[in-house]
Parts: sequence; structure tokens; C-alpha cells
Amino acid sequence: MSEQLGILGVGHLASYMVAGLRHAGDQRPILLSPRNRQRSQALAEQHACEIAADNQQVVDRCRLILLAVRPNQVRSLLESLTFSADHLLVSCVAGMPLAQLGELAGPAQVVRTLPLACAEVGEGAVPLYPNHPSARRLLSQLGNLIPFDNEDSFELASTAACMNGWIYPFLARLTDWYTEQGMAAEQARELVLHSVRGATGLAAARPEWPLQAISDSIATDGTFTKLGLDLLESNDAFSPWQDACEQVNKSLKG
Repeated sequence: MSEQLGILGVGHLASYMVAGLRHAGDQRPILLSPRNRQRSQALAEQHACEIAADNQQVVDRCRLILLAVRPNQVRSLLESLTFSADHLLVSCVAGMPLAQLGELAGPAQVVRTLPLACAEVGEGAVPLYPNHPSARRLLSQLGNLIPFDNEDSFELASTAACMNGWIYPFLARLTDWYTEQGMAAEQARELVLHSVRGATGLAAARPEWPLQAISDSIATDGTFTKLGLDLLESNDAFSPWQDACEQVNKSLKG
């Protein structure tokens, strides 16, 4: 039987993760923090979870604990709780270093992750640092687990949580263009989503191919693909994405 999971902080991220675990067939007992009562109650009803009397009860009954609160809530929460050395705290708090978490949750073991909203359906990147086996078993059910061997690389990976959200307006803009040309909205949505999914699927199936090489093999001289790509590059369409990642990375470090 899987180890019981306790959750401190029942917001959107915790909701995605609980739904993702159940979607993956993980029926382990899950004990929820009572603070966000309305959301805790909804999760308890939808996904067969239990609501704790208080946060310390979550810690007392569970050795595997998910921390999913806002950064400004971490200190007051963790300082009010008593952990032991056999606790594993899986932090989903963006921008809070492992050393700081360790000081607040000592003597518990601490790892960091940051699943995306798509974890609800078992998709997307799931960064992990350090590569703890219990955390790996839990999180690998939520998408493509990517363990990192240093915290700087993990922090860089954290920008992907934001990048994931930026993609939707881009897809929406493309979908709108097709509907403006007369295509049915449902067809336009399917066309755009599965075109992008096909591109990422091909790249994932051929890890030995550099991404630029895949593009070069498709956007060859004289093709319509090259025509459109040249226009995008002449308008510097890709640099702003790097700039946005840089801005988020600076904010995370700050």
C-alpha cells in the first residue's frame, strides 16, 4: 500500500496534484490541511481525501508531506509545526531555497518540486531537486519527472511553470486567426492543439535530434514553412520569450 500523503496548503496547486494522483490510479490515503476549508471539502468529496483537525495532525499522521503554500506563508506555518527526522517535506514553494526550507522544517528531509497545472492529467514537466526516491515515486505520476543535481538548474527549470502559462495566449491567438478565416471554433482549437502536440511528440520521440535540426529538416528552402519562419525571425518573434524567462529568473532569485 502506498504511503499516506499529507498536504499543507490546499490551494490550486495542491488541487492539481491530488487530481493528478487520482488520475494516475494512486488511491493512497491523503490528509488535507483544514485551513482552506471550502477547497479542502471539495477535494475530500471529489477525490476521497480526509481533512485534518489542524496542521500539526497532518504532520503527526503523515511522513510524506506536500508543502503548497505561498512564499510569505511558509515561515509562520513551518515554525508552528514539529517535524521529525523521518519526515520528507516536498516543497512546491517557488523561489525558496532548500537551505532556508531546511532551517524552518528541521530535522525533516526537504526536496523541491514545482508541477504545472497540467499535472492534473499527468502531463508536463515535473522538476525535482534533490533526487529523493520517495519523492520520485510520488511525482513521476504527475508528468515527465526531470531530476536535477544542483539547485541553480532547478531554479532555471522553475521558469517553465510560468512559460507553460504563456503558451495558452499564443495558442488562443492562432485559434482566433483560423476562426476569423471561417473555420469552426471547435475545429480550429483541435487543429492548433494537435499541431503543437505533434511537434513536441516528434521531438520527444527523437531525443538524439537537436530541436533546431528538426526545424531545419522541415523548414527547407522553397517550403511554405520556411516562408513563415523567415517572417517570424525577421520580426524577432522568439527573443521576447527568452527575455520573459530572464525576467522571471531574476525575480525568483530576488
